Parts: sequence; structure tokens; C-alpha cells
Amino acid sequence: MRILLASSSSGSRGGGELYLLYLGRALAQRGHTVLLWASDHPRMDELANSFSGIGEVLRSPYRNTYDRRGRSLSSYLNLRAVGQLAREWKKARPDILHVNKQNLEDGLDLLHAARRSHLPNICTIHLTQSAGYLKAKLAPARDFIARRALRNYHNPLVTVLENRCQDLVSFIGESPRIRMIPNGVPIYDIARRPAARETKRADLGIGEDELLVIAVGRMVPQKRPLEFLARAENVLRRYPKAKFLWVGDGELSGAWDDWIEAHKMGRTIRRLPWRNDIPSLLMAADVFLHVAEYEGLPLAILEAMSAALPCAIASHLLREMPFLDASNSISVGADGTWMDALSDSKQLLTIGAASRKLVEEKYSYATMAEAYEALYREALGKP
Repeated sequence: MRILLASSSSGSRGGGELYLLYLGRALAQRGHTVLLWASDHPRMDELANSFSGIGEVLRSPYRNTYDRRGRSLSSYLNLRAVGQLAREWKKARPDILHVNKQNLEDGLDLLHAARRSHLPNICTIHLTQSAGYLKAKLAPARDFIARRALRNYHNPLVTVLENRCQDLVSFIGESPRIRMIPNGVPIYDIARRPAARETKRADLGIGEDELLVIAVGRMVPQKRPLEFLARAENVLRRYPKAKFLWVGDGELSGAWDDWIEAHKMGRTIRRLPWRNDIPSLLMAADVFLHVAEYEGLPLAILEAMSAALPCAIASHLLREMPFLDASNSISVGADGTWMDALSDSKQLLTIGAASRKLVEEKYSYATMAEAYEALYREALGKP
């Protein structure tokens, strides 16, 4: 098949966009021709450059929903651009068009263009929590517009987690169009782990006997990097030799740096910019700490699990991820009992191995690609 992946173009570092790299790579490995369509905005350059090793990249002067003053209303009424988008996609001559949306309200013009193109198409939505749930400004109006646009889209709508599927059903009503295909990640070669651990710890100046807690994500309110700092402070009271590392940057980088300076924690808690050796950093760590406010199915957690790294996850997130339990994760609640596991190296290894097994069985990007391939064939009317 010739598959065109169309990005709502919110950035190159969000999990919903990195998912395109993993899906594209896995589909290409299955023998398909995969193309990426994205905005020509500079924030999409990194994703476009990375994808160029997988397939052709098409750039367009498209404006993301959040670059528009009227947000989703402007996007929904963007009729002039709809025709142009449809023509661009048809010119690429795909067998199927796959629109990738971050949330309910972004890329509504892409859905309209997909209908206008008359190409077989599907859409994936990563975050299906409503604007009302997220306490966004003008939430009733924004939800009304998104609900109307999604109901007018008559092709498959794919969610990435069972709870996100239930959210979408609650938002637009029960429909056979609503599907669920979990995100998937590469299965890392953990035979590399001892060497990667030794090398990266030496690079970071961290001893083999020092507990290393890592997080990976954008420094934005959703990911709560300042809550990570609060949790780190609590851990250090109990384990004063522990070290902490956050990989990523964003609008809260300055607030993070100010906190570190005020608390004189620069040698204990560090922040690194985005880099390409994240798998090796995960293999060098002892625990992955994730305290986001809300999520779809975060690739960062799945990547840590693929590296056999035990994940300590905020308890409110775990309630939305029923595939994780006490056997394969650590629940971070309001009290400090979750920290008990940090001193039990045997328990950490057991949890890491169980989470790795789960990814191998259900959350590899090969499994994800196989499921999408079946849906594409269904959309094309092929067995």
C-alpha cells in the first residue's frame, strides 16, 4: 500500500508526533510505501528530517489550530484551505490517507479536507479528554465545535487506550467507527544494557551504586516537571545519594532552572535538552518517574518499559492504564510508601522485566503497524 500520514503539525517532540515515526518505520518494514505530510513551520523540521529516512516528506504552508487566533473555530471554518489540502493529498496518490490528531479540537480542517479528497481515510486521536474535562477556556464552545466536526466525519476514528476510547464514545456517542489501537514502540536490545549503563553513567558522572531516577518529556504544564522536582525532593530526604535527570525542554524550562538554583540542587537534579541517545539513558537509569497531569498512551512510558526500566507512575494515571498493576509498575500516591521499592534492587529488576515482557507481547510498534494495516484494508474494502 501507499500510505500518506498527515500530521496536525503541533511539533516534533510530542508523543503523538513521534508516534508517526514509529508507525511509519514499522509500516515500511512491512513493505509499504509511507509518506509524511506536515506543515512547513520550523517546529516540524526535526520530525520531517527524521522521517525522510523512512519515506517521502511533503511540506505545506498549513497553520496548526493553535497558531490561529480563533483556535478550533478558525480551523473548522477554514474552508479556503480545505480545498487546497485535499488537492495536495490527492496529488500524492496514496491508497489511503491517515490523519493524525493530537486532541479532539485540533486539525478539524484536516478532517474536512479528508472528506473533500474522497480518498479512503482514517483518523487517530491521541487525547480524547474534552475541553471541559481539561478546564480549558471557553470549553463549552470548543467542545461544541469539536463534537460537530467529529460527528460529521464518517470514517474510522482510532483511539490509543481503552479509557480514551470510552472518552470519545461519551463525547460523540456510540459508533462502530470508534476503534482502539494501542501505541507501540521499538523493542530495545537489552543485551546492550550493561555497556550502555556503564558508558552513560560515566558520561553523567554518576556512580554505579547511586540511584538514578529519570524522566523524559516536554517541559509543559501537562507533564508537570515542577511536580517531578517536588517528588525528587521527597526522595532525597530518604535517599540523599540519589540522582535525578529530566530529558526534554519547553516553556517551563526557565521555572525549572530557577527552582534548581534556588534550592542549590544542580549537582543532584539535572536537565538535558532533547537528544538521540534516550534508549541508552533509559538503560542507565534505575527508575522512570512519570507524574503528568493527563495522558493518552504515553510513548515515554512504553519506551522505558521496552528498556526493562521499572516505571513509577502517578496513581491517577495508573487508574487509566489497567494493563499496569503492582507486578509491572510502581504507583506514586500522595504518601511516600512508593519510595519503599527504590531500595529493593531485586524488586526493581522484577518489575522492569515484567514491564518489558508486556511491551514485547502487546505494545511493540510491529504489533501496532499490523493492526493499522488491517484497518487500512478494511477502509479500502479489501480482505
